Amino acid sequence: MKKVTRTVLSPLLMLLLISLASCSKDKDGELGPGGYVPADMAGQWLHGTFAMANYWGYDGSYQGNPSELSVAFDFKPSGHFEMFLIIMANDYGCRTEALTNLKGKVEFNEAAKTFTITPTEGNYRGYYSCASNRNFNRKATAQELQEQKKTYSYEFTEDGKWLMINGSSFKATSW
Repeated sequence: MKKVTRTVLSPLLMLLLISLASCSKDKDGELGPGGYVPADMAGQWLHGTFAMANYWGYDGSYQGNPSELSVAFDFKPSGHFEMFLIIMANDYGCRTEALTNLKGKVEFNEAAKTFTITPTEGNYRGYYSCASNRNFNRKATAQELQEQKKTYSYEFTEDGKWLMINGSSFKATSW
């Protein structure tokens, strides 16, 4: 009985796995045709800064850093990218945050040491702790996406540990 069950279940299990895999969407394909990403650039890159000071409330409670800035790129071998820009300011207990997320095609020009991003979708989010009626979370308009098409210069540091994009240092990372 065990032998018969295994013989029947194995092909059924394989059929189920194949059908599930074929139903999954190719997320990069949804962004349109990709560009070109060199092998040494494929992956996730992060640049971040934060203030060296902290805010503490009069009651001794931690109020956070006064400011933060972080930019991250995820370059996919398919020629697509995802970019995140996060800006935060904390002023006298009022926290303001902005998040931009862009996705689309990226094209590297290794001879010129540049890459151009062409976003095909994006999202903007704003958060204001002291003025919550001004919070927003919306998709980028077609005009905004067109305005976000940009060309960046890049190079690696001599030791190869840092990627410099428009003069800012990025470190390989994963998330």
